[in-house]
Parts: sequence; C-alpha cells; structure tokens
Amino acid sequence: MRAKQTILVIDDELALLKAVKERLELESFNVLTATTAEQAISTIARFTPDLMVVDLRLPGMSGLDFCRQVRASEGPSRLVPILFLTTDRTELSKVLGFELGGDDYMTKPFSPAEFVARVKALIRRSLFSDERDGVEEIIISGELSINYPRHEASVSGSLVDLAPKEFEILYLMVKKSGRVMTRQFLMERIWGRSYENTSRVVDTHVKNIRKALGKMQDCLVTVEGLGYKWVEPD
Repeated sequence: MRAKQTILVIDDELALLKAVKERLELESFNVLTATTAEQAISTIARFTPDLMVVDLRLPGMSGLDFCRQVRASEGPSRLVPILFLTTDRTELSKVLGFELGGDDYMTKPFSPAEFVARVKALIRRSLFSDERDGVEEIIISGELSINYPRHEASVSGSLVDLAPKEFEILYLMVKKSGRVMTRQFLMERIWGRSYENTSRVVDTHVKNIRKALGKMQDCLVTVEGLGYKWVEPD
C-alpha cells in the first residue's frame, strides 16, 4: 500500500485554509499548513511535500516570489508540483505563474470537487515521474546528454542550467526528435492542461532553453505557424 501523500497549503485566509485542509484530509492526504511564504520555506527545509498549494497574494513574500525561490533552490522541493490559488483573474498573473514554475492555477472562489480533482491529477503525474526515476534513461544528441532520472542535461560534459519545466520540454523534444511540437501540445503535455493563451508561456521557456544550450541551441528549431522541433546535429 502506498503511503499517504503530503500536501503543503499556504494561505493567509484562515477560514479558507481550514476548509481546504479538512477537504484534503477527507481525501486521505496528510496536510501541512502555513500562513506566510516564510513559514512555508521553514517547513520545506524539514519536510518535502508531494504538492504545494500556494496563494499568490501572501503577506510579506508573495506566492510568485516563493515559487521563484523554490524553483531556484537545490533542494528536493524544487521539483514539487505547485498549484496556485488566487482571487486575481488577470491573464498576466496566470502567465507569470506558469513562467515561474507553477503547474496549475485556480481562482477563488472555486469548486471543492474541481480543486480535489486538480490536486489528484498533479499528484498522479508527480508519482509517475517518481516511478520513472528508478529507470536509467539517458538520451544522447550530438554533444547533448540528458539523464532523466537525475533531471540533468549537459553539453560537452558541462551541466545545463534548466528550470524543471524547461528540462521536461527539452527531454520531450529530444526524445521525439524531428517531430513538431505545437505550443498547445507542449502546454497540455508538460503542464497537464490546456490554456487559452499558450504562446507567451511556451515561448519564454523555449527562449530560456536555447540560451542555456549554448552551441547546441540551433538544434531547437522554430516551425513557423506550428511550434518547435528538435533537429539532430550533423
């Protein structure tokens, strides 16, 4: 039997925090809570949750800044899925949240049933990734080497600095070398959901990947009007 998954919920609205905690516990999750990003950072220094639910508008450090700091860290929590909760319905906040490493986004008020479904979907994808970690899968393309279990990519032996979502995009494109990946396909495959305006999110990640790849960047080709593909070096 698989152990219970642990979810860290970060929100300064105490009534909502209590309601979310109770609902998740009814679904047999272990739930940790924090009312500030600073408290959450202290928590993940001691425990690595399976999922983090983060309010964007927190007192002190914002939810976006918290996400940015977690994704830039070297600890195991940098790979933990993040679900944003917020009252802000603007497209800019959604796009920025995805660009900084968020995995899903819900606006308040939200359906408890939909919230639980989103949580379970993120947990399933995370568990699938963890199960693959025991498999030694290494992909080579010219001077680029990708070690999926270690979430590491290197060019000519030097590690490439990639955020988790950037690594997943690169891995998928190199594994499916020559296949055109549309922005919508990448959004659904990497983030696990469709989004009405995918271009900025995906394009920003691809731009970062190219910059990180250095001399291998020309292999990541833009296909006008469609998306992107990886072309094997000569």
